[in-house]
Amino acid sequence: MKRIISLLILIVFSSCDPGVVNKFVVENRTQSDIKIESILEYGRRNISDKDSIKTMELKPQSESLIVEYGEIGTAIDKGLNFLEGIDTIIVKKENGILNKNIFDRKNWKFKILKSGLFTMDEVEYKLILTDNNFE
Repeated sequence: MKRIISLLILIVFSSCDPGVVNKFVVENRTQSDIKIESILEYGRRNISDKDSIKTMELKPQSESLIVEYGEIGTAIDKGLNFLEGIDTIIVKKENGILNKNIFDRKNWKFKILKSGLFTMDEVEYKLILTDNNFE
């Protein structure tokens, strides 16, 4: 009987699809404010969001989470497909034009924040912007 119960518990836990939360962070290492606009793909948006465009302003020497969404998967680097859940990202600075390719995976740092059997995995992609990234 113990063997059957153990087997049933194993089946229940192994049949669940793993989930991962993707977090996208921008760090402003410039001396100016930066404005960031982002739009998630339609299927990834939260139903309670009033607007599909998320706008935020980052003060100098600060960082902020710009986009976060969950999906079925595990805590791995998606490589070239890392932005697949994001429709648009626009970075603006009052006195400059961004010359860094924010769509190139090499310009984002990847980190696994949480990974485990009984919790949702969490990963972070971080874009660091400096004054040298603007013309």
